[in-house]
Order: sequence, then structure tokens, then C-alpha cells
Amino acid sequence: MKENIIFVDRIIGPVLGSPCAYSSIIMAKLGLQVGIVSYVEENLEQNFLSQFARVDLQGVLWNNLNTEDNLIYDEAGVKSIEYACTAPLINFEDIIPAYLDAGKFFICPMNYEVDLDMCRCLARMGKTVIVDLGGFGGTTSYHHFSILTPRGKKVIDTLCRDATIIKASKSDLAHIFPGQTIEQAAGYILRAGAKAVLVTMGDEGAAYQVGGAKIRYVPALELNCPYADKNPVGGGDAFSAGVIASYQTLDDLPQAVIFGNAVAALVVSADGGCEEKRMPSSVMVVQKLNGRMSPA
Repeated sequence: MKENIIFVDRIIGPVLGSPCAYSSIIMAKLGLQVGIVSYVEENLEQNFLSQFARVDLQGVLWNNLNTEDNLIYDEAGVKSIEYACTAPLINFEDIIPAYLDAGKFFICPMNYEVDLDMCRCLARMGKTVIVDLGGFGGTTSYHHFSILTPRGKKVIDTLCRDATIIKASKSDLAHIFPGQTIEQAAGYILRAGAKAVLVTMGDEGAAYQVGGAKIRYVPALELNCPYADKNPVGGGDAFSAGVIASYQTLDDLPQAVIFGNAVAALVVSADGGCEEKRMPSSVMVVQKLNGRMSPA
């Protein structure tokens, strides 16, 4: 995806973007074998494609369509998105056979461009399915259908029924579960069938809840920005990538959340966009967690 990032005082772009791009590049940098299923423009600039050097691109759907948007941050750091064009729907049949050997799948659309039946198909194969609600009515969606609408309720209930883990930001939940607290929204998601919920809360850190256990809050790590302001773009996707990378190795969700917080802190502290050089290695994350990177 190409996007222009619009801040109050400057515009950056067009640059590479999307949860798929950020999370896949970060997970690959952390040492995972990662493949993506995404529509990509055939004539995409080489400087964009080069960022995927560690990512398996066998599953890419090459065509002449590409999602393009303006990612807008207001003075409070709240983001919204305007779409110039969007890519076609991705279906289960679009996944190449080689990828179906994988144990974990991360579904992270921008704007409803993944078929709702994807979760069911993967769950029936015994896969771990992680779903980001940002593109299913949350912040990156053009239409924020909430559970108070028939369409919004159907989307969330369908996803939760077969998802292993549902991930959302605090702002995603505000769109999808208007007027509800994080605890109330998490409770709904779990009752609808998801095994666990992850919520990113920006400077406040993250929250997670597993089954009937109590919701837990994990504070954010301090940032070490070499410039005046933090770089928020990609922070939530970095968290997701870190969680999945750790969960793949340890199968311990509480530890994965801590690891995800560290990955997010490093990415938000680094200048640049969706570039491999901005993304941390596993060694850097461990150093951050051990307090050897100042501040920790």
C-alpha cells in the first residue's frame, strides 16, 4: 500500500504502509519465516519492494490495483484515513498451498478487504488465527460499523467465533464498541468466541485477557527518541509483530505481550517509515527488556 502521512506540520510520502507491510517486515527481521497474501501493484517502486527482502513473496497477488490513502494525525495524535483507492477482496482460495503448512495466520486488513469466512476456513484446519480489528470497523476502516448496527455486529461476531486472538487498539474499540470500557469490549469479544484479547493503548501500554481470567495491564516501556517527538506510525503493528514472534517461540501470551511492548517502543523511538532499517532485531528487543538500552 502507498500512503501519504499527514501531520499537523508536515507531509511525508508517498511511502510504503499497511499493517501487512509493517508486521511482516518486523516479524521477518525478528527471525520468523513470514509469507504474505496481499494485492501488490506490479509496477511498485523497487525501493518499496526492497523492504521485503526477508519476506517470502510467493503468495503476493500481483495486479494493477493497489490501496492508496492519506494517513492523517491531528494535534492530539489521533489518526484517521482517507482512501483514494482500495485493493480487491482476499479470499481463502487466494492462499497458496505452501502457506497452508504454517501454524499461525495474522489477518490484518486496512478496510474490510479480507473475506469474513477466512477465519472459519483456517480455524477448521486447526490454525492459530490472530485478527486485527483495525480494518474491520476500527480506525483504518472507511466505515466504522459498530456492534450497535446489524452489519457491525455480524462482522465482529463472525470474526470472534473462529479467532484465537483478537487484537485491537483503544481507538478501534471506541469505534466498534461505542460507550464501552476496554473491560466491557474485551468481555464481549471473549463471549463471542475468541480465546484471548489484546488491546494497545499507546502511551498507557497494553492490556490482555485470556478466557475467563481477569484482564491484565502491561505498562509501556520508556522511549529513547533521538529527536523531539516520538514517531507513532507503525507502533500498533510493531506490537502485533512482536507478540506473534514471541508467541511463536514460547507459546506464552503474557510474555508475548511484554515482548510486543518492547518491539513497539523501539519502533516508535526510531525515525523513518516502513523500512527494514527502522525495525529492531531480536537482540535489540532482548537488550531493551534487560534494561541495557537507555532508558529501559
